[in-house]
This record gives sequence, C-alpha cells and structure tokens, in this order.
Amino acid sequence: MREAVPTPATGTRSYRWLAAPIVAFALVSLTAGLLAHHDPQSKGYFQLFFSDPIHLKAGFATAAIVLGCFQLFTAAFAFTLPVAYHCIFKLGFRDPSTRVFAHSLLGCGFYGAFAAKVTIVRLHRFPRLVLPVAGGLLFAVLIGVWYTSALWLYGHDSTPAASGKPAAIPASARPAAGKTVFGNAGCGSCHTLAAARASGQIGPNLDSLRPDFETVRKKVESGGGGMPSFGDRLTEAQIRDVAAFVAGSAGR
Repeated sequence: MREAVPTPATGTRSYRWLAAPIVAFALVSLTAGLLAHHDPQSKGYFQLFFSDPIHLKAGFATAAIVLGCFQLFTAAFAFTLPVAYHCIFKLGFRDPSTRVFAHSLLGCGFYGAFAAKVTIVRLHRFPRLVLPVAGGLLFAVLIGVWYTSALWLYGHDSTPAASGKPAAIPASARPAAGKTVFGNAGCGSCHTLAAARASGQIGPNLDSLRPDFETVRKKVESGGGGMPSFGDRLTEAQIRDVAAFVAGSAGR
C-alpha cells in the first residue's frame, strides 16, 4: 500500500505574519546603520573607470534605478553593493545637512526593505496585495536614495570657471587659521593635502591639482562636482582662510 504524500498548505497567511518581514526590515536597517556609525575613512576607496568614488556611487545607483524600472531587482541589488561599500564602510552615516541625513536613512532603509521583500517571497501565501506593495515600497526607497545622491550630484556637477590669471591670496587671509578650519570641517576625509597630513581619496588630490585661491574659495562656498557647499556652515572669514591655506600649501 502506497503512503499518502502530504500536500503543501494552500491557505493564505493571516496579516499577523506581516510581523516577519517587518522584523527583517528593522533588523537589517538597524544593522546597516550600526555598521555605518563611524567617522569617514580616508583610504580604501575605488573608482573603476569613474573620475572619483562619488561619481562611481552615482553611476551605480543610476544603473540600479534603470534595472529596477524593468523589475530586475536582483540585478539592481547587485549594482548597489559598490555603493553600500563606500557609504557604509568608508563614508559612514553622515548628517551634515538634511539631504545627506535623508540619504543615510534611506540607504539603510533600502537594505531593510529588500530583506523584507525577500522574506515575503520566501514565506509565500501572504495576502495578494502584500508582495506588490512591498515591491513598490522597495522601489520608492531606491528612488529616494538616488534622488538624494546621484540626481543631486548631476545637478551640482559643475566647476567654477577658471580665470586666465591665478587669483592672489588676499593679505587679510590667515592660512594658519585656515589649516584649523580644514581639519575641523573634515576636508581631510575627502582630499589629500600633505600640509594638513590628509590622505583622503574621495575628492581630488589637492597637492596634484594645486588650485588657486579663488577656485578654492568658490568651491568651498558653493560646492559642485560632488563636493557639498560649506557656505552655510563656515563664515566668510573661515572660507577665505581655508582657501588661503589650500592655495598656499598645495603641492609644496
């Protein structure tokens, strides 16, 4: 006599089972945030064929968005891994501005949302609307990550026009004070500058670039090219001093 083969359950799970993906979301998001809770690292970045790690992040995030539009979330997830490496393990959870703080929160939330969606897919038998809602929320979070990083970068990716003659450092500037500003503002986490004992790899190597005073002043004040604006965080005198320090010591 042949034994009866048990058939898998076919009933729909109750909404109480939503606790499982919610817990997965919370645990993974919190873990990502805790791993990113550190000061920015100055080494260990990579840029592949991009101009710098910031543009690498923007490029891969944009590729993930394109794949997500075609419901290719597994491939999109793979494209986010270089972004996660730089954001979580190198740059860390940052909050110098509302945009950056939102980007940090959304970045952690994206991996939590992905874990929640995978949990729903693996457990099966959730009510019909649960999976499409989870997928939609996952894509919405990914859009938020891209909007607060790549889209912002492309909209501010400009370099002040260089004048024909390098701008002289004004007599009122204090390079020694500018060195302190350079350190306190965290410039060394992004830029290499021997005079400040800084070896950051995210932004341009200032010793190689050797920008003049006015170029540095405009960049610090207005941002651009992946660099945030410090116009609302530093005084006019501080911007002048740090520009004098960089212009007077880069490459020397």
